[in-house]
Amino acid sequence: MYIMIVNPVAGNGKAMSLFRRIQKEPLYKKENCRSFLTEETGHAERLALQVTKIHHESLKGIIVLGGDGTLHEVVNGIINYSETPVCFIPAGSGNDFARGMSLKKRGLKLFRSYVRNPKKSKVYLANYSLNNRKKHGRRTFMNSIGFGLDGVVVAAANQQKYRSWTKRLHITKLTYPLALLRSISKAQPIQFELSLDGKQMNIHKAMMVTITNHPYYGGGMKIAPKANINSKGLSILVVKPISKKKLLAMFISVFFGLHTKMKEVEEWKASSVHISSGQPLPFQVDGQNGSCCDCSIKKAETSTTFYLD
Repeated sequence: MYIMIVNPVAGNGKAMSLFRRIQKEPLYKKENCRSFLTEETGHAERLALQVTKIHHESLKGIIVLGGDGTLHEVVNGIINYSETPVCFIPAGSGNDFARGMSLKKRGLKLFRSYVRNPKKSKVYLANYSLNNRKKHGRRTFMNSIGFGLDGVVVAAANQQKYRSWTKRLHITKLTYPLALLRSISKAQPIQFELSLDGKQMNIHKAMMVTITNHPYYGGGMKIAPKANINSKGLSILVVKPISKKKLLAMFISVFFGLHTKMKEVEEWKASSVHISSGQPLPFQVDGQNGSCCDCSIKKAETSTTFYLD
């Protein structure tokens, strides 16, 4: 049996349209697929937890139909059942995880590939805990976690009025770049303490600090060109204080992965990262925004099973 968790509003309705087509596919009934539609933020996580608890012995996999945010919730919902395979059918506005995993197929073809000839892959993602809640607050991210401008831009992109505007104009794929343009004029450096693998770094001020599992974020921006999701470490990118004009130029070059050649950009590798500040830092994780004063990040020690095409 396969369980499908569908975000009906993902991709401006694209996910729901694709789901209706999948329901008509003979394999859907043949494989005894059951489906659930999410209704609000956090619902996918609760659904994933419930179905794995009840059906983990007979469950062939959870098929996630939506965007990176929906996948983030499902992965955190099965955190105690990491052997449960996850199948991701990207249908959001960014779909960066699909890029990072090099998924070639899409839509109905990808669904057929999952149920006909599933190929298992063990992927080591990354864990994070906020404000020293290491014991009970550990969570997992697939794409990236970023502080400073990164968090400010995502907060702007997640505003309901802004999202409604991009949907009406059918430009949801430009959600992040447009939010970036709106945010650059107000961009201010953040102050922090940063340590990599337990070593204190001699850098305390930056426009943004981003920790990634793979190269992509923001709908195709190549923020960490050398990152690889199968690597044992994480890629850490720091953008030092920089003028607004140069910051804009930097983000244009991000699409080509050329920004790392700038003197204001530094990149490191580490398996664990700790960042803290005396004031709340705006942050984003897999496209969800918030603020915190302390965050510990570590490459996951246990793998998550994904089906690939």
